[in-house]
This record gives sequence, C-alpha cells and structure tokens, in this order.
Amino acid sequence: MPPSFVVPGYVFAIYYAARVVFIIIDILLAVGFVYALVKAWHYHPNYKGDYHGAKGEHGKRVPTIRDIVLRERWQSIEKKFALDTPESTRLAIIEADALVDTALKGMQIPGEHLADRLSNLDQNDIKSMNRVWRAHRLRNDLVHTPGFAVPPADAQRTMDDYEAFLKEMEVID
Repeated sequence: MPPSFVVPGYVFAIYYAARVVFIIIDILLAVGFVYALVKAWHYHPNYKGDYHGAKGEHGKRVPTIRDIVLRERWQSIEKKFALDTPESTRLAIIEADALVDTALKGMQIPGEHLADRLSNLDQNDIKSMNRVWRAHRLRNDLVHTPGFAVPPADAQRTMDDYEAFLKEMEVID
C-alpha cells in the first residue's frame, strides 16, 4: 500500500480563512468601484448634441481659458478685416475659417477637415449652418482658385456668416 499523504487540519483552516478574507475584499472593491463610478458619472463629457460646453451656476456657461483665447483670436481677425485691404480681407477670411475649425475640434466634433466636422453637426439644431457652409465654400474658392478676388460685399457677408455661427455655438459673445 502506498504511503498516504495527510494534510494537517490547520492548512485547511488557513485556506478557508484566506478564501473568506479575499471574497470580502472582492466585495468591498466591487462596491467601491460602483460607488466611484456613480460619483464620477456627473463629470463625464456629453458631446452628442451638446456643443456649448459646461454650464455653471444658474445655467450660465462657464468660460474656459480656451474660450478666452478663441475670443481674442476672433478680435484679432476682426481687426485684420477692418484694415480693408485685399490681402488683409483674404487673411481674415482664411483665419476665421480656421477659428471655426479649431472651435469644433475643441468641442470634440469628429472629422478630418472642417467640412467633415460641419457634416457631423446636427443640421436642424444650428440655424446658421447654411451660412457657415457658404462662408467655407467662399474660403475654399479663395484658397484654391488662383487670382480669385472677393468683392467687398461678399467679404463682409462671409465674415458676418462666420460671426453668426461662432455666436450661435457660444464661442464668442
């Protein structure tokens, strides 16, 4: 008869005690995770249809440093446009288009280019959508068509279109 191996009783006692301790730790960790998830849920970003950022006390939008930088860029673009030279008008339109693109990137709107990001916005929620598309098409003509000159009335309308869109998206005041 082969010799039998006998496990002392205290080994089983230690095994079951450790097993109970680890089960309790697992339960506590699971409860802690659920608690942390519930508490953190309040802070998750909601980008689907929420293009206006965080709301503070009384529902007012809380300005961020990015908002301030974008507003300053818009003021700089307006000053450039006010110079009323063909080159400054051209640059102001190109920079306004880039500002819209930057703002949409900051809102986490997906897309490789501005046109992609604009098409990912809900067309029904944004009143100035057609205007910003028109402005973007003029900017594309300006950049991609050699010798393209923008009449002053069209340039003013384009800048007004960009401004209306940026105001509606609450990028500028």
